[in-house]
Amino acid sequence: MGCAVFQRRKLLRRLQEVDLSPDEAWALLDRIQTHTSSAADRERLAHLIRVTTAVTEQLQAAPARQAKRQRQLAKAARRRQRQ
Repeated sequence: MGCAVFQRRKLLRRLQEVDLSPDEAWALLDRIQTHTSSAADRERLAHLIRVTTAVTEQLQAAPARQAKRQRQLAKAARRRQRQ
């Protein structure tokens, strides 16, 4: 469990790297779509995509590991009951 808490804290830190308000995010998106963006805008968008992709991948991977562990615990419990 301690590992899961640590991973969630890491994810929260990564999300805190994104310092855009919703209005700023929409403005950035408008500039990117209309090709009036600067190099800084493109770099900021790339950073935003990297952070959200990393966080999404980690969140999607977490339940799969938990489910596997739950199955292992259930199997172990059944084995103990048989003996």
